[in-house]
Amino acid sequence: MKIFLIGPGGVGKSTCGEVLANLLGYNFIDLDTEFCERVENVGAYINNYGYEKYCYENSKLFYEIVNQHLEDFVFSLSSGFLTHENLEDLTLGHKQSLRELGISILLLPSKSLDECTRIVVQRQLSRGFGLKEDREKTKFIQRFPIYKKLGDIKIFSHEKPEIIAEQIQWLLLSFLRTYLLLSSKMSIPVDNPTSIYQ
Repeated sequence: MKIFLIGPGGVGKSTCGEVLANLLGYNFIDLDTEFCERVENVGAYINNYGYEKYCYENSKLFYEIVNQHLEDFVFSLSSGFLTHENLEDLTLGHKQSLRELGISILLLPSKSLDECTRIVVQRQLSRGFGLKEDREKTKFIQRFPIYKKLGDIKIFSHEKPEIIAEQIQWLLLSFLRTYLLLSSKMSIPVDNPTSIYQ
């Protein structure tokens, strides 16, 4: 099974992803880390070449990694991977690919916009990337309604990563059981368990 963790920066995709991968015995991949190791530091690349070029280069790297890893994995995706402004062709392609490749799991600390904004912006500013509070707030508020519509499975929690990972593990089992039950009744081929949830 291929599991994709989606959501804005600061929601715990990388931390929870590592814990979840260990629970499942899967490999863990972080797209931001891979970009830094294979291409260049994300911030430096954006400064040198611009955000749009970064988006396309990041997308290219994503497909390279997916094609290299045939085994089960938990894959933490970049914050804007499904929400790039003014790049609908790219984001639509990404959404379609996730539907075809595996299961996407949305991570957000709360269903409340105010609480979510407070938690995420605070976490982002504490990471030492030199981010500006007003810009981070504006970006998150713009993307929040988009994020809430995404994900085959949605997690709204700011519990410890271990607790969130266990919750995801339980929901994955429930998700797959439901799919198998429905597929047996509807004679749906068991090759993509996410297809009937779109």
